[in-house]
Amino acid sequence: MATPASEKPTRHKRRSSAMKPKAKRQRAEGNTEPAAETEVENAFKDDTDLCDQLMSRYSTSTAPHHRHLLATAAAFRSILSAESRDLTPTAYFLAGMENLSDSEALDSTAVAALSTLVSIATPLIPEKGMANDRATESVAVLVGAVLGREEALGVSTLSGVVKCLGVLTAKFCDLEDWNSVKQGVETLLKLSVDKRPKLRRAAQECLVEVLKSFSSSDTIKEASKLVLSLLKSYTPLAVSLNESETVDASNAEASLNSKHLELLHVLNLLKATIPHLSVKIGCKILAELVKLMASCFLPHTRNVFQIAEVFLTTSTNEVIGPHVEDIANSLASYVLSEEKNPVDTVFSAARLLKVVLDKLQARGSCSWMKTFPTILGRLTGLLSLEGDIASQATDIIKELINQCIDVKVLLANKGKSFDEVREGSQEVDMIKATCHVFELALSSCTGVPNEQILSVISVLFQRLGEFSFIFMEGFVVKLADFINHANPDSPETTYSCLGSAVVALGPEKILGLIPICFDANSLTCSNTWLVPILKDHVVGASLEFYVEHIVPLAKTLQRASRKVLKISVERKLLGHVCMAI
Repeated sequence: MATPASEKPTRHKRRSSAMKPKAKRQRAEGNTEPAAETEVENAFKDDTDLCDQLMSRYSTSTAPHHRHLLATAAAFRSILSAESRDLTPTAYFLAGMENLSDSEALDSTAVAALSTLVSIATPLIPEKGMANDRATESVAVLVGAVLGREEALGVSTLSGVVKCLGVLTAKFCDLEDWNSVKQGVETLLKLSVDKRPKLRRAAQECLVEVLKSFSSSDTIKEASKLVLSLLKSYTPLAVSLNESETVDASNAEASLNSKHLELLHVLNLLKATIPHLSVKIGCKILAELVKLMASCFLPHTRNVFQIAEVFLTTSTNEVIGPHVEDIANSLASYVLSEEKNPVDTVFSAARLLKVVLDKLQARGSCSWMKTFPTILGRLTGLLSLEGDIASQATDIIKELINQCIDVKVLLANKGKSFDEVREGSQEVDMIKATCHVFELALSSCTGVPNEQILSVISVLFQRLGEFSFIFMEGFVVKLADFINHANPDSPETTYSCLGSAVVALGPEKILGLIPICFDANSLTCSNTWLVPILKDHVVGASLEFYVEHIVPLAKTLQRASRKVLKISVERKLLGHVCMAI
């Protein structure tokens, strides 16, 4: 048996006082019922009399709804005991439902107490402890008793009823028969867009659990139709927002009316339910979602992107395939928009675009190639910003380069002249345009380029490999100019970027573009800063390279050192480095 409440008075006093702030918040929201008795329903046991457990928990509470709940439970126990029935959760549930079936004769206080008791008892009923027909009838009784009194009952009681509906529908109704589960699904769907956050969350969670429990294609299809119908009812509103003026991101939700907020609730519901809907209906929902995409920021933009991500990561090609081109175009338009879209949403669109481009590549589509360099150019503009924005932009650009520049296309041209490769396919044109974007970014730098642009260029060198000489020759010359003229103490990232160029092009081509010269007679030199880079990055060069370039340079430095009495430490070190290479 449960420990009597009188043995632990201190605990109950703390519980009672802890509920007061929450009660004030609920009254401020227009709910007259304080913190819910059902919030602790998981702590109830199915092998102990429910009335005893309630007495142990709430006997010291002075809250009116607790007093009504205890009185109701005590009355049921007396009736059940008089009829020699076991004091099981099922017995309490049935007694409560019998009284609720005549709810028109009850006031709101009685309905609240009965609903709460039923909500506590329902999760404790054992599996197969209720017939399908009884469960369907119980759903109808609860809906009829409660939905007409929503404002009077308060959020806590309603949330408990919602959870009860979820358990009845998913656990005890006939999941193969749509008529058995229809009312439960419809009610949960309706409450999933309710204006009260606690009730809305409870309804959405229960609806997802119900959808998960379905295995019959018929019930899945019918439930999916309801979700689609709900979305369609809000699509005109969303489209009207798309056609309106751009919304200030910082004040987006504050400017919305109740219908707009309901649209956001519908989209949040979609995000949670998409993985559990039928393929055919999912395809139709995605078509509706594409209509909600706009090139400028709107209050529902983030929600739409989140749903698109769920579709792209959980749905099959059967769902995504028919719409992938439209999604790609919409995302590209958003990234390229001249509107001042919030940077976080631009990044979200770019990441989604990366997933979509992967799917387009898998289908052999080339439609994305014309806009790809422009998209990279838009993101490259963010590299000059400080902090996390530049860092995120760098990561996204690198991922797009590695994913979308297909070296296999270039390898197919191996053996052809450079001019033949340059005049190649649409893929080659895209690579040329991409390199041009970053070369312009490099040229626009007034001083030494920042770490972000240099790291992106390094990835481009690495991705193109030996073909960098065809598309990135100008990069090497510009980087050398930065070191020679812009700043003699260039940051390490500049040298690292040229190191990537050395690995990609090979030392022979690099020295053809940046020759290292030393005049032993006049003791002048040029580009000697390249020697340490070669030392760190040259691996597996030909013997001819060493004989033609490195050995003569080392010998020249040694000869020059004999002509002067005082040799600089730097030239000594360079000579040793040359010999080390």
